[in-house]
Amino acid sequence: MTDLRVPVDGADPSVDRNLVDQLEGPWAGTVRRVVVPLGADGTADVDWTSRHPLLTAVLRRDLGEETVRVRVTPDGGGELPAGVFAPWSAAGASVPVLAPDTAAEPLVPAFRVTVRVERAAENGAFTAVTGTAARDLVELAVVEGNLGRLLYAATYEKNRLRRALREVHAYRTLGHARRDALDRIGADVGVPRFIDELVHDVATGEVYARRLPDPGREPDAAYAARLGLYRRFLLPTPGAVRRLLNGPGAPTDPNTGLFADLPGGARFTLREEDDQFAVAVALVAVGGAQHRTNFLAQLRRDRLILPANTPPNNTTHAARALPARRLAEITALRASLRQSYAFDSAHGVAPPLAVALDRAGRVCRALGASVTWQVKRAQDDAGGSRYELGLGVNVTPPTAAQLADLRGRILNTGRAVTTDATAEALIVAARAAGVPTAAADPEAAWLWRACGLPTAHRVDSATLYLSHLPTRGLAVTAPTTAAVQAATPVQARFHAPGDPGGNALLLGGLADAAAAWTGAGETAWAGLTDAQARTRWATVPTRPAGQPVLLALAAAGLPAVGDPGPVVAALNQLPDELVETVELPAALAAGLVANQPAAVDRLARLVGVLRDNRLAAVLPLVDSGNRVLLVVSVIGLPEAGINLSERRATGFRWYTVGLGGGAGEIKAVGSRTVLRPTAPGLVAVVALSYVRTGLTDPYEFRVELPDGVALTLAQYERLMNVLTRVCPLGVEVNTYALRRDHVDLDGDGAAEPLRPAVARTFRQYRQRRQRGVYDQL
Repeated sequence: MTDLRVPVDGADPSVDRNLVDQLEGPWAGTVRRVVVPLGADGTADVDWTSRHPLLTAVLRRDLGEETVRVRVTPDGGGELPAGVFAPWSAAGASVPVLAPDTAAEPLVPAFRVTVRVERAAENGAFTAVTGTAARDLVELAVVEGNLGRLLYAATYEKNRLRRALREVHAYRTLGHARRDALDRIGADVGVPRFIDELVHDVATGEVYARRLPDPGREPDAAYAARLGLYRRFLLPTPGAVRRLLNGPGAPTDPNTGLFADLPGGARFTLREEDDQFAVAVALVAVGGAQHRTNFLAQLRRDRLILPANTPPNNTTHAARALPARRLAEITALRASLRQSYAFDSAHGVAPPLAVALDRAGRVCRALGASVTWQVKRAQDDAGGSRYELGLGVNVTPPTAAQLADLRGRILNTGRAVTTDATAEALIVAARAAGVPTAAADPEAAWLWRACGLPTAHRVDSATLYLSHLPTRGLAVTAPTTAAVQAATPVQARFHAPGDPGGNALLLGGLADAAAAWTGAGETAWAGLTDAQARTRWATVPTRPAGQPVLLALAAAGLPAVGDPGPVVAALNQLPDELVETVELPAALAAGLVANQPAAVDRLARLVGVLRDNRLAAVLPLVDSGNRVLLVVSVIGLPEAGINLSERRATGFRWYTVGLGGGAGEIKAVGSRTVLRPTAPGLVAVVALSYVRTGLTDPYEFRVELPDGVALTLAQYERLMNVLTRVCPLGVEVNTYALRRDHVDLDGDGAAEPLRPAVARTFRQYRQRRQRGVYDQL
C-alpha cells in the first residue's frame, strides 16, 4: 500500500510526547508522560501513585480503511465507554480511555486496568485483537498533572486534523478512493459509473443493458478496477499489453493481471506472426512488342547476373559501368554460384536472387554436402511473370538421400566449424528454426527459407521453383502486347504444388480437412470437377420452407437455400479456381434429408473441420436426387457469405507501373481484372496478393485463450475496453477467435459464439464527451 503518512510532527509521530516536549515551557518536569506496558493477558498496571492522571490509548501504526476500538475496565469497576480510532488515523494518535476524579484528592494510588482491543475492516463487524497483535496495535500512556490534562485537551483536535489529512490524501488515490471521490476521479478521465449491467436474453439471443437494482449504482470496487485502466502511464507495446492482460511471469504462470479472475488463472496469448504478401509482375508492351523486347535486352545487358563462365557472359559483365570493386564482387559471386549450381550459358538471374542462391550453396559446402543443384530454367523472355524478369529459377528437387544427408549434417552439433562466418550463422539459425524430416518437407524449404528464399514451389514432380520473393505459387497471366485503350484481361492464380490450376489454399485446405475427417473415422466425401459441379448445381430444385433437409442444414449453422436460381447464377460467375464442390457420403446425406439429429451433429463437426483448415465459406445445395453438395471456397459465396471465417482467405490487389512512357489503368481488386493501357510503352502489371494460413495479417495482432476457457459477459466487456485502450494507431486487434469460441453468454460455463450483431455489444468505459464534467455523473 502507498505510504499515506503526513509527517507533520517530524520523525516522532506521537502527538502526546511532542506536546509535552514543546508546550510545558518554563515549568519543565511539571508534565509527566509514562508509557504503560500492555500484558499478554490484556492487563496494564499503573504501579505508582500518580498525580491528576489521564490514561490514553495510543496507536502504534497507521490505520487504513479500518476502525479500532479500545475498551478499559478498572479493577473493581465497570467497563468504561470505548475509545475509538476512526479510519485513516495516524500512528501516535491517542484517545482518552480513563480519567480518574481528582477534584478532592489529586493523588491516585496504583491501579490495574483490563484492556479489550477490537478491530473492524471497512463495513465489517468488530473482532477481538489479543496477545502480541494487540500490543503491536495499541499501547497505553499516562499523562500526569493539571497542565498535562489542559495541554492534552487543547491539542486533542490535532489528532482529528492529522486523520483528515491522511483521509484526503488517500481518497485522491485510486486504491483507496470511495463513493464521491471515485466519481470525481472518473470525471477526470471520462469514465462514468455504471447504472446498468449487461444481460443475455437466451430466447432472442440479444445482449442488452438492464438497470441495476437498488441502490442502482456500480459498486466502488468494480468501478475502481475500471478506472485503473486509465490512471496509468501506458505505451501500447507487445510487452505492455501482455503485462496488462496477464501480469508478470512466464507463460506457464497463473494470470496476475487485469484478468486474474479467469478460470484456472488462464493467460492470454498475443500472436503477431504475419502471413507475407505474395507478389508477381508481368510485362505488357503497349503499342508495339519492341518496348518489351528492348527492355528485356537491356535488363540482361545491365542488370542480371550471368553465372556461366563463357566469353559472352564475361564480356557482358566487363562492359558494365561499375566500380572495379563492385565488378570484383560480382565475379566472385558468379564463381561461388558455379561451385553449387549447374547453369546453362544463357541463364541469368536477378542480383538479389543470385545472392540468396549463393547463401544456400555456401551452407551446403560448409556442411560438407557434395550436392550440385541443376538449374533447369532461369530468366526467360517468354516465361511469364515467374521468369521474364529473372525473379525465379527452376532447379531439380533434392532426392530423399540428399535431404537425409543434409538434415544429419546440420543437426550434427559436433561438426567442425568452417571459416565462412555467413554460412555458419545461417546453419545455426536453420537449426534453431527446426529441420523437418524428408517426408515432412520434401522440397528442403527449411534450407531455402533460412538463406532468403521464401518461395520453394513444386512446379511438377521433377521441378522446384525458387524465388527470393514470397510468391506461394502465384502467377499472373497477361498478354505480352496490348493496344492503347484496349480492354486487356489479366488473371492471377495461387497455384497449388504441381501447378494443377486450382487455388493453393483451397486445395490444400480441402486435402487437410479430408485427412482430418477420415482420420476421425468418417466416410470420405467425393470431389467433383468444375464441369461436374456446374451440371449438378443446375439440378438443384426449389424447396419450400420447412422441409426437413432445410431444417437440418439450418440446425448445423449453414444457409438453407430454398430458391436456388439466383444462388446458382451467382456461383457460375465465380472463378473456377476459387471454388470446389464435394458430395457428402450417401448415408450422411440421407440422414440430413430426414433431419436426423445425429446427421446434423456430424455435419456441424464437418463444418468445424473445414473452418479449422482455413477455408472461408461453405454453401450446401441439395440436388434433385437428394444428394447433398457442399460448395467450398476461400472467398465469400452467395447466400453464405464468409461463414467459416471473419474474412476471405485470399485476395488480390492490382497496380500498374509505367516504364518507358507506358501507362495504364487497372481494376484494383479481384483474381481476374482488366487492364486498360492509356499510353504506348511498357506497363508492369503488379499483383500484390495474400493467402491467410492461420497467421496474422500485417499491422494486426491476435488475442487468444486456451481451449475450454470461457469469458463471462463482464470479462468480455472488460477485455474489449482494455484492447481499445492499448490499440496502437493503424493496427488492428483481431478478437474473432475469442468472440467465436470463448464467451459464455448464458452463464453455464460453456462458450457460445457471438453473432455478428451481438459481437460489439459492450459498453464503452470511456466517454470522452463527459471527460471532466463531474456534475453530470
